[in-house]
Amino acid sequence: MMKTKQIRKKDIRRILVIKMRYIGDNVLVTPLLKALKNGYPDADIDVLTNKGTHQVFSGNPFVRDILPFDYSVSKEKPWYALRFIARLRHKAYDMAIDLTNNDRTSFFTLMSDARLRIGYETRHFFRNRLSYSIRISSRLGILHMTDRHLEVAEALELPVEDRHPFIHVSPEKIREIEDILSVSDVEKETPFVVMHPGARRWYKSWPSDRFAKLADAIIREYGVTVILSGSAADQPACSAIRENMEEQAVSLAGQIPLSALPALIRKGLCLIGNDSAPIHVASAVSTPAIALFGPTEWEAWAPRREHDKVLAAEFPCRPCGHSRPDCPLGRQDYCMSAITFEQVWAAVKDTLTKAR
Repeated sequence: MMKTKQIRKKDIRRILVIKMRYIGDNVLVTPLLKALKNGYPDADIDVLTNKGTHQVFSGNPFVRDILPFDYSVSKEKPWYALRFIARLRHKAYDMAIDLTNNDRTSFFTLMSDARLRIGYETRHFFRNRLSYSIRISSRLGILHMTDRHLEVAEALELPVEDRHPFIHVSPEKIREIEDILSVSDVEKETPFVVMHPGARRWYKSWPSDRFAKLADAIIREYGVTVILSGSAADQPACSAIRENMEEQAVSLAGQIPLSALPALIRKGLCLIGNDSAPIHVASAVSTPAIALFGPTEWEAWAPRREHDKVLAAEFPCRPCGHSRPDCPLGRQDYCMSAITFEQVWAAVKDTLTKAR
């Protein structure tokens, strides 16, 4: 196995970074991209990721090319994956870095034909002996995902100047979101709070009636607009919140493309949300995040800027790997329900008082 001390910076001209997970996972890759660009300033960096999550890297100054892979097409058309691999090999990468560490991504790493292929140490023979020429032994225990990614930079002996995520927000995206807001009668200078009630798993969601009570309290206390964000799948949750409110909130669920979400959150005074991608986006655009965590490892996923706040109910059985049907507390959403309105309201008041 090659040692990192044998790598000469002048030999690294093209780097492929592979992260094929979800939107929030992609956001947390950006500190490593910065470290790689600082360490190899003459290198071009490409990112291989899932189609539908790739917009996170749009406009990133450290990325040359984004390579979105479409799983749905690959299932229907086997030649799609073969053409994709041929495209990777044509780019002639000097280094490929697998941050996902599963069978598919390790195969892409091997097929990239990069001279230096970096991945995490595993018991899997194929990955260890064939896919990776440099294997990283990750630290044991709970480690923040950003720090786990940056273990690659440490192994390559690259300096790490910043551990915060980054998303570029262009003036064009700001104008796009202002146009979307104007349709809902939210003027350009109107101060607002973004509330994201959705989550990828139902048991990671705070109850809608508490979101409603919180939105009412924000409007009455601070006189600002509350905007409910989310995908089309989050429309029922946003509708439930509005139905439980006495004041009026603006729901943009299903109306904001992922590429414009960072601009919306950047314009907001703060973001309040469950353990989901928008809390990472908020951190990446330096908007205060109030993040609500249930059965998952907040220590590994929480936003970490000084102005961020993390609320989680502590139980001896947490974390439990995204909950279990046989939850010892009685029901899978118990962790989220244990976070009280008073706790969240106190965090919101502290954040908005400092923001005004």
